[in-house]
Amino acid sequence: MTIPRRHAPGNRLDAAGPEKRMTMNPPKTPLTKERLKDHLTYSGWKYLVMAAFVAFTWSMVYTQTEYRPPEDKRVDLYIKSSTTNTDIVDAFLLPIWQEAVPDMESVRSVMLMAGNDTGSVMQLSVYIAAGEGDIYILPKEDFKNYASAGAFIPLDAYVADGVIDTEGLDLSAGYVQRQLDYDDNGFVTYEETPILLGIPMDQLYGYVNGMQLDNRGMMMGITIHSNNEENVVKFMNAFIQAGRGENPWPAGEEQRPAE
Repeated sequence: MTIPRRHAPGNRLDAAGPEKRMTMNPPKTPLTKERLKDHLTYSGWKYLVMAAFVAFTWSMVYTQTEYRPPEDKRVDLYIKSSTTNTDIVDAFLLPIWQEAVPDMESVRSVMLMAGNDTGSVMQLSVYIAAGEGDIYILPKEDFKNYASAGAFIPLDAYVADGVIDTEGLDLSAGYVQRQLDYDDNGFVTYEETPILLGIPMDQLYGYVNGMQLDNRGMMMGITIHSNNEENVVKFMNAFIQAGRGENPWPAGEEQRPAE
């Protein structure tokens, strides 16, 4: 008696030959220069956002993993400018640190991307939302947007008490109405009385030569996330005094050119 040979399920069609097998291939659309150009034109911004997000994430990971002094032992300045760099700024800050807040383990600057493109806007919003930094130095429009949203502490009392010496400075641009809520029509409502949330830097000419910072139209303020307010206020006062000096701008150039 002969036992019939059984074929493995995968070999049932072997006898039919390879010419009988059917292969399903998805239709292919050739990639041409025109198609690639159209894709980048309409979707290129997505790659820019992803690249910026990756860069910011990596920066945040590095910042969180390197050694950082405790919050009450450091002062961090975040500056949005294209006219200077951290080496120049930190050299300017060093003697202020040593004299005003010698107990701090670290006083350092972090440069933010200048401009109003997607990457710059995202970087600034990420840092502020994450609670990074003690003092921010920003163009007036950026500063007022975040100040009205509640990102910076009131400085009225410190100025009134002389803890922050602003004698001779025009502070009018530093007064901002903070947002309260939304009305029934969906519009933002604001506090009736403006409060001092920032120090205008237009008359602090010492920064121009001292740390190559274009001071025109810039504002500085202390974030609500700072957990070292006493020392940060003390440092800000010394920083303001170090910024006093002669006007270096030629007549007619006191205002920042439109970008």
